[in-house]
Amino acid sequence: RMELPLFPLNSVLFPGATLALHVFEERYQRMIRWCLEKGSPFGVLLIRSGSDVGEPAEPFDVGTTARIIRVQHLGEGRMNLVCLGQQRFRLSRKVSESPYMVGEVQPLESTEGEGREAGDLADTVGALFAEYYRLFLAVSNQWSRQVGMPSGPGELADFVASRLSVGLWAKQRLLEELSVRRRLEMELDTLSDAVRDLTPKVDAARAHRWRALGPMN
Repeated sequence: RMELPLFPLNSVLFPGATLALHVFEERYQRMIRWCLEKGSPFGVLLIRSGSDVGEPAEPFDVGTTARIIRVQHLGEGRMNLVCLGQQRFRLSRKVSESPYMVGEVQPLESTEGEGREAGDLADTVGALFAEYYRLFLAVSNQWSRQVGMPSGPGELADFVASRLSVGLWAKQRLLEELSVRRRLEMELDTLSDAVRDLTPKVDAARAHRWRALGPMN
């Protein structure tokens, strides 16, 4: 176990994903300065109740450590950050809430990420995510492009989870699920529904564009 400064946010960070932050509150400026001085990560937790500005928020217990990989210093102590998600953790207890939240945390490891079953499931989810991504770009009227995906089942599960267009609480459930196999199964269900929903929308958008071109002589 270790003590970690905590940043409750209206965001779910997954291992391997990046997070851009604009730090303007004095308490979090102090926290980030401490992290930079010590070379320490901080913990990102989704807010369960309250706000990420002003009074202390009540976060979920499971979050992800974030390593600062880029800093842009602005005026009056404000900063723009780019952070990289590293490892899941569980908040065991709050040590302090002033000037910012500090907690005792327990690192969490994923399970059921090895073997043929997990590999086959990851292949299926990866292929379905590629189709989902293609349809999502098409319905958004964006150019189709390739997306590079990690090969390991656990890394792929987190890659997909961070990019799914679902609510924050649904993302939190994926973060809290330590079984890679179960996480992939949840994503398979979500992606199947999304592809089924997006396909007719893409067909309708394509038909509309053809009609807009008018008769071809």
